[in-house]
Amino acid sequence: MWFRNLRAWRLASPWDLDAGGLSERLLDAAFAPCAPGQAETMGWEPPIGEDPEALVHAVAGRLLLRARIQERILPGSAVNEVLPERLAAAEQREGRRLRAAERRELAEGIRAELLPKALLRSTRHWLLIDPANSLIMIDTATAARGEALLSQLRGSLGNLGVRPLAFARPLDGTLTHWVQTRELPEGFELGGWCDLEHPQDTANKVRFRAQPLDEDDVLAALDRGLRVTAVELLWDAGGEDPLRCVLSEDGALRRLRLPSGEAAEGENESPEARLDADLALLGLTLQQFFAALFPALGGIAED
Repeated sequence: MWFRNLRAWRLASPWDLDAGGLSERLLDAAFAPCAPGQAETMGWEPPIGEDPEALVHAVAGRLLLRARIQERILPGSAVNEVLPERLAAAEQREGRRLRAAERRELAEGIRAELLPKALLRSTRHWLLIDPANSLIMIDTATAARGEALLSQLRGSLGNLGVRPLAFARPLDGTLTHWVQTRELPEGFELGGWCDLEHPQDTANKVRFRAQPLDEDDVLAALDRGLRVTAVELLWDAGGEDPLRCVLSEDGALRRLRLPSGEAAEGENESPEARLDADLALLGLTLQQFFAALFPALGGIAED
């Protein structure tokens, strides 16, 4: 549940909206299903429960949002299935070969015709706003999707100052040093996942999966000048098992797996209270992890 991938942005100014105020701002952009001729729609939906006006859930000073993106799935092959016949008929009517622009217009017309019949697919993304630590965290692995969700939030607020996380040292250099020397800060260990790439020849890539990273072929790739662009890290959270994630050179966390430790469950605890406990534990675990990770990466770059 919650975050499987994570990208974080820094808030450029203090956050001054509580859950009620933020929820009211989001109402105008609440999720609505795709209209028949609409290719995609994005909006906010309740993160917990069914109340359509409860678009923000607050726990332990953090604000949880959920965005829903619905799109119509229309493969290009579906358009191409119809296009030759329509093209032949149009050229016969005109008595000439259609120009490239006319062909594109015909293909777009077919797409508009087929779109209402296309299947619908929804994806959902969590957003966690942590005012105390000046962070917004989104469960996406891609920068473009994260920026789209921030743009959606910015549209609801009118203004949203955020900056991508930037560190004082290049991340690829730090990750390469860790794999090459096996010298990691206290509390961190290497997992069995590593991506390497040559800095000048990006087609020269090597990937290692589910194997020790101190083996000869890993070290040989580094000796050939390849750099580490992603590596699995294990962080000792003080429980029975560690937090696991794959840290990429752009700061994204993928394959995030939190420790399995659970908050204490009361005998008569309601589902809502249980969700609050899980969310509080999530926020605290991420706060502690970042407090260890950011200094290990050289610290946040000064503006």
